[in-house]
Amino acid sequence: MADLDCMSQLGGWVGYRIESWAETQRAGRTWLVFELRPDQGAKRICSGCGQPVGAVHDRTLRRIRDLPIFDYAVELVVL
Repeated sequence: MADLDCMSQLGGWVGYRIESWAETQRAGRTWLVFELRPDQGAKRICSGCGQPVGAVHDRTLRRIRDLPIFDYAVELVVL
């Protein structure tokens, strides 16, 4: 658990926590793949009107390339 907390602080993904991570090889390059989930206490904002909402009714899995960490390419899987 301490490793995940450390990685969350290193990445700076405010409002999300790392659920899991893995190191993979793609085309001769090492990637760190982080699965992020929203923090329980984080405020949710409507993408349409920008107002706070009590519950999220729709989600889309997104894969995002982030800035590298040291020599590793980074991909975020946001749930």
